[in-house]
Amino acid sequence: MSEKSNHSNETEPEDPRETRTVRRLRAQLDEAQDIHQLTANPLLAAVRADRFRVSVTRSMWCFLTCGLGFTATGVQAFLAGHLGPSDPMWWGAWLVEPAFAGILITLLRWEAQMLAHGLAVDDRPVKWLKRVLLGATLITNVWSSLRPPDGQINAGMVFLHLVIPLVVFLLAEVMPVIQARCNAARDKAAEIVPAPTSTPPSAVTQAAPARTALRLPGHLQGALDAKANEVHAEGRALTAQDIQEALNVPEEYAARLAAQLAA
Repeated sequence: MSEKSNHSNETEPEDPRETRTVRRLRAQLDEAQDIHQLTANPLLAAVRADRFRVSVTRSMWCFLTCGLGFTATGVQAFLAGHLGPSDPMWWGAWLVEPAFAGILITLLRWEAQMLAHGLAVDDRPVKWLKRVLLGATLITNVWSSLRPPDGQINAGMVFLHLVIPLVVFLLAEVMPVIQARCNAARDKAAEIVPAPTSTPPSAVTQAAPARTALRLPGHLQGALDAKANEVHAEGRALTAQDIQEALNVPEEYAARLAAQLAA
């Protein structure tokens, strides 16, 4: 009998007028408020901005690699000329563009790392090195397409060997800009919102109702909020006796509510 009584005291009081739909909607509303509070955190916005930067950078690296792979054929044709696979120079010509591309990619990675730390890279030697590498790729590709080994000029190949090196050159110039803008967006999103000015206890109580982990029906929560406002106006903490007077609940349940509100 005593165990059943204790169990009934610990049972949360429910409003018989509340339907299951109302309780489900109230739970969904509480979840929506928690999600909104988390998504509004500036640190989460900074993480999202940084993830977007990583995604865009990976895509740019992928397309840059594809473009350099295409230009490697033009460089090899320019250097090898009428040579055949039996000549070592024919095989060695395939290593020139990968070497140029390796230098360019290493330079771009270093530039991206400097920008990630807020250091601008505007030194003239860096710019000239990128332009020489990409300019050599452009010249060799256009020349090989205008002077093919079989002597027949293909307008489509001339167009591709002209446009793709230009696109690769512009990609190399745009990637640092993308890094800088994404880092600026991340830093702006991570700015700390200034703390609000202090307000009187009564105002705080009015703005933030007394909430506990134990879910209360609407009319009981309203009565608890009203009692909390009254007690804080008197300059003291809410006690279990105050909760019993407001809600007419068992003493043990009132003590649990008071402990949670105090925490």
